[in-house]
Amino acid sequence: VALVVSAGPVWGQEVAREVSLTEALELAVVHSPTLDQSASSLEIAEYGALSAWGGFLPSVSLGYSYNNSSSGRLDPTGQSITRTNYSAQLTGGIDLFRGLRRFSDLRGARLGVEASSARYRQAEYQTAEAVKVAYYNAVARRELLRVEGDRVQRQEDQLSFVDQQLELGRATRSDVLRSQVDLNNARVALLNAENAARASTYTLAEAVGVTEPLAPEAEADLSGSDVLVSDDEVLSMALVGAPSLVSARAEAAASAAGVASARSAYLPSLRLSGGWAWSNSEFPPQNRSWSVSLSGSLPIFDGFSRENTLYRAQAQRDQAVAQERAAEIGLRKDIDAALGTIAAAQASIGLAEQTVELSAEDLRVTQERYRLGLATILDLQSAQITLRQAEVDLIQRQFDYQLGLARLEALLGTDLRN
Repeated sequence: VALVVSAGPVWGQEVAREVSLTEALELAVVHSPTLDQSASSLEIAEYGALSAWGGFLPSVSLGYSYNNSSSGRLDPTGQSITRTNYSAQLTGGIDLFRGLRRFSDLRGARLGVEASSARYRQAEYQTAEAVKVAYYNAVARRELLRVEGDRVQRQEDQLSFVDQQLELGRATRSDVLRSQVDLNNARVALLNAENAARASTYTLAEAVGVTEPLAPEAEADLSGSDVLVSDDEVLSMALVGAPSLVSARAEAAASAAGVASARSAYLPSLRLSGGWAWSNSEFPPQNRSWSVSLSGSLPIFDGFSRENTLYRAQAQRDQAVAQERAAEIGLRKDIDAALGTIAAAQASIGLAEQTVELSAEDLRVTQERYRLGLATILDLQSAQITLRQAEVDLIQRQFDYQLGLARLEALLGTDLRN
């Protein structure tokens, strides 16, 4: 059994690198593809805000040209025939008034950055949740491997014990055969547990975003500290700062800004522009001219294009408000489910630990009764099965607690383990 548990990887399999939970989370921040995508979306939103700021600034452009031809043409400036022409112009303009659209666009862009930032924060904690789940799953698989190793050891001891009883005439050949079958089944279960433990290292690597398999450090276990926050405080924290709700609120506010921007199409616009130009048939150009203009427009009818834009913006706003409400309802449900998982796990862990102790004592008593001829091999098998199931149930309850805590932290967008 010790050889199977401690054996290295078979041919073609990598040795998993041991990491702590903190190291796994730090690696995920650097390598997670999901976070890279969210970071790109946040950058796009920030560039959109920069573009909205640019609407308040003047536009400047520089134009230049050079023409040369085989036939001469009349130069209107010098009243002569020329084959070449040089020109350059510097123009600029600024919108003095655009119906308050720039302010609405800027507010919408800022809210878009806020929403993207909340989505990135949500992606951070969702990634952290996936890493924590994969990490504690690997710990649980390692614990299950230990349980199966202990089971093999107990079955070997039982087979040896039954052989001794057979020699003393206190057991039958059938008891020996049953014990051998139980040992073979335990060894198969141990191999399956070993495969599951190895597969969990690749699951953890996938959650982190690396190619090499990762294993929890040797000191990692499934025990966890109690959550020192009441249910009411958890709900208050969620309603104020949950990333999913913050993102939904920002998107609803940005949609409202989009309605204001669409309504600005009904207002007039005013623009100031000017320029300076040079042109001549010789270089450098000597003829210069300048211009200044103030122009404006008042849209009267554009084939209901403004109405279509406005109605679409209003519909998007209504959808965003509905999504915000749905996000809050879903958040309340998910918070309650996570708290229920944590509470149930906390209540059952103590009972499961007691069950393991009682099952171990029951196995010891059954073995003694079997030695005295007061119990059958079926009683002994039942005690072995009960002990193994109790150990597995304890690991499952501890894993459920870590699972619920990771889910709650992802929903709140905060770490409750410190």
